Amino acid sequence: MKITTVTLAPNQAELTCYVQDKSAKMPNADIRPAMLIFPGGGYQYCSDREAEPVALAYMAEGFNAFVLRYTVGNDHPIDKALQDAQAALQYLRDNAADLAIDPQKIAAVGFSAGGHLAAALGTQSPADLRPNAMVLGYAVTQGSTWAMMGRSEPDLDKLVDDKTPPAYIFTTQSDRVVPVKNSLIFAEALADHDIPFELQIFPTGDHGLSLAKPATCSGDPAMCNQAVSQWLPASVDFLQKLWGHLEVMQPDAELATQTGRAPLTLNEPLKRILRNPEAAAVLQKEVPDMVDMVKKTPMFGSVSLRMIASFAGDRLPDELLDRIDAELAKLGGNA
Repeated sequence: MKITTVTLAPNQAELTCYVQDKSAKMPNADIRPAMLIFPGGGYQYCSDREAEPVALAYMAEGFNAFVLRYTVGNDHPIDKALQDAQAALQYLRDNAADLAIDPQKIAAVGFSAGGHLAAALGTQSPADLRPNAMVLGYAVTQGSTWAMMGRSEPDLDKLVDDKTPPAYIFTTQSDRVVPVKNSLIFAEALADHDIPFELQIFPTGDHGLSLAKPATCSGDPAMCNQAVSQWLPASVDFLQKLWGHLEVMQPDAELATQTGRAPLTLNEPLKRILRNPEAAAVLQKEVPDMVDMVKKTPMFGSVSLRMIASFAGDRLPDELLDRIDAELAKLGGNA
């Protein structure tokens, strides 16, 4: 394994790179997905507990890992930390070959304030400077959470758009520092934009659990929680379904459809089809009343036209649906 540290402009943030050695016995792992890790610490410091131990845990699952120690302190605006995160992501993509990573398989992983930074990178950055996925641990997403620290930040759920990357989100209901609604509201915004996500809310557990194991507990038994420790393998499973893994596992077909890599059919939710302007034009021409229904009641966008047809009788005959499906097939993917 090679461990190097890079200093990033413009704020002299430090990026520690953990890159596994290539092996002739493991040729499928020459190029790996990457985890860009943002430790928490309330933008006052970067927690060691959420840094290297997390990097090593992901490396054991086949990833290369990168820990960013971003700009912190009350005298620095959070915007500087976002500059650091953008610089780190750009560095990974620019140097992907040397770092043995796939530049289109980079997940931003953040905890608490670091989770805020990961979510900000996925929502506030230009579309071409966002990670390919997010892992958000007990992340701050609501601007009001920062009021007690005298900071003014936007609600990140209001910045979610169709280019926001998929996310694995975890937290605990009993978190006394970052209320659970931070995760719930952000997940709801992802759902509204049809962004793939997985949300795990554990019933108990203190804030700042990191891996929730003895190695990261600082000697405090309250920082160990067997149930919560399952977040890391669950996040790995989510990313492997999203991307496939090391030329052995293939992406999950449903997630491939959601992220725009598979053809559209009428078995997909209406809102997913309507995201594609050409597909929306097909529906507007063939079933304008269905398009109007979704506009008036957005909740119906989560239902497929095939499912609606099963209750609609002669209003949506098979011949009409087959004709629409044929027109959608000509469009290819839904991106």
